[in-house]
Amino acid sequence: MNTVVILADDGGFDGAAIRLLAHRCSADVVTMTVDVGQSRDVRAIRDAALAAGAVRAHLFDALDDFVRVCVLPALQSTRHGAAVHTAALVYPVIATRLVEVAQREGTRQVAHGGGDALTRAILDKDSSLEVRTIDVIPRRRPDASAPARHLLQRPVTDPAVARGEAATVEIEFDEAVPVAINGVSLTLPELIESLSLIGGQHGIGHAESADAPGVLVLEAAYRALEQQSGTVRLELLDGHQRVLAAASRRPVLVNHA
Repeated sequence: MNTVVILADDGGFDGAAIRLLAHRCSADVVTMTVDVGQSRDVRAIRDAALAAGAVRAHLFDALDDFVRVCVLPALQSTRHGAAVHTAALVYPVIATRLVEVAQREGTRQVAHGGGDALTRAILDKDSSLEVRTIDVIPRRRPDASAPARHLLQRPVTDPAVARGEAATVEIEFDEAVPVAINGVSLTLPELIESLSLIGGQHGIGHAESADAPGVLVLEAAYRALEQQSGTVRLELLDGHQRVLAAASRRPVLVNHA
């Protein structure tokens, strides 16, 4: 049975990376891809990996885990002044699945292109693994059209494009979890996607060179939220946002007399 190395593949590698990894490790390459809301079709990533020489390609739907386990706690911490660092939020999810596939495939060799932070996340899950990083093949185009790596990364329009056109969004929270926008109930991934679209169209994040408009809107809402449950209404205009109103939801008193 051939030696196997597991490659965390988010679609940013070209075929040469898989062939080079196989050569350097003298091993068969098995890829592992998690769906965390990236802009690439994960099935296309799998097909491209197999076409490039991977012997197997594992896919995982981890969007809900990513949002519930990683994104939501980070957003909730912003009520106390913390900031959400979106780049590494997805690493625990990738690390968990990578370790799972390594165990399933019976190997201790794994590889990725995420840098030291992802290596630490992997070793935190299983310190016995041999972790390789791939940095000799350019993983991304250096321009703004590079594909998003996860749900939080979405395009941000230059505010000059929508100059003077304001958007008002009212976000409803239930026990510190955002559950609706402008009265429409949404799942958490849907809600983040919607705020990313609205915020991005109005230039939120452009001044900060941040490609996470939905996160920035939610950060502002969380900081304005007075209690665990309630609503926050914000105005988005020309790349800026301001809180228009914040109201707590109070328990309804029932008169039994």
